[in-house]
Amino acid sequence: MAGNVREIAAKANVSIATVSRVLHQAENVKAETREKVEKAMREMGLSPEDLVRSAKRDGRTVGVLIPDLTNSFFIDVIQGIEERAEQMGIKVIICHTKDSDRTEIQYLRLMKELQVAGIIITPVSDDDDNINNEYLNLLSNMKIPVVLVDRDVKYTRHAGVFVDNEYGAFEATKLLLENGHRNIALIAGPLNTVPGRGRRKGYQDAFKFMNTPIREELIFNGDFSITSGKLITRHILNDYPEVTAIFSCNNHMTLGCISELVGAGVKIPNDMALVGFDDLPIVNMFHYKLTVVDRPSREMGYQAMKLMSKFLKGGKSGIEQRIILTPKLIVRGSEQLCSK
Repeated sequence: MAGNVREIAAKANVSIATVSRVLHQAENVKAETREKVEKAMREMGLSPEDLVRSAKRDGRTVGVLIPDLTNSFFIDVIQGIEERAEQMGIKVIICHTKDSDRTEIQYLRLMKELQVAGIIITPVSDDDDNINNEYLNLLSNMKIPVVLVDRDVKYTRHAGVFVDNEYGAFEATKLLLENGHRNIALIAGPLNTVPGRGRRKGYQDAFKFMNTPIREELIFNGDFSITSGKLITRHILNDYPEVTAIFSCNNHMTLGCISELVGAGVKIPNDMALVGFDDLPIVNMFHYKLTVVDRPSREMGYQAMKLMSKFLKGGKSGIEQRIILTPKLIVRGSEQLCSK
């Protein structure tokens, strides 16, 4: 089914997730979009019933639920998943949950209906008991292997592939402190996620390690979006002129931060040092030599599908099957203390 769905999506110029919603008569599809998909299927001689039956018969189809397909990190994760899946003859259905708890639950129900063989998922939140209870009920009823990527699900023992967020943030903050910065603002991620909490703790631990007083008021909670990066950076520039460095905890917030700094005429690192979590190759193309904590995102996806293929062959799944990858600090110069 995955191959047919991908072909339909390309022909109709929509996402694979949209085709899946049309096939299962989801309400949140515009009439115009639905007609485009149905027209593409008619021209290809395919029917929704045939495709759904095909997916249910196929014991080698895995559902992949991703929160943000606009984020290059998750694009790399998907590439890693698909690379290993192709090697193992496994088909994948990509679902874009758009960082929405409710959309995520809807897709899990869809995967249950399709009777997929397994699920690889980056959960939207791992600290909401109501959502987690619904997760647990759905996943336990499906009785299929589940592999988590990047974020956890509370109260579960699912296998997964994660990165050492604390270590990455610790190394980034320590580098800034070693360069002489003392007033370091943190654009943190949401505390209802493992990455958000881990990177905040790594930042705090670096101050303790360096025996340097920490200013908790310089910790600002973002939501991993470009907008939050922009707004927090504006707040820092307007209200905290003593800040000499910013550590931004994901690539989208870093983009927002850079946008605001450039708009305000603030030069990196001459006027403000900046270190980001996740590499941004496109930024380096524009001559911003940004120091970053780089995650092995493609490898995370590859290892997640490698675990899944093992489970589909009958291997035991559980919390002991958790892989923690180490991020790499790439130093390019934007961490330097110049002037203020």
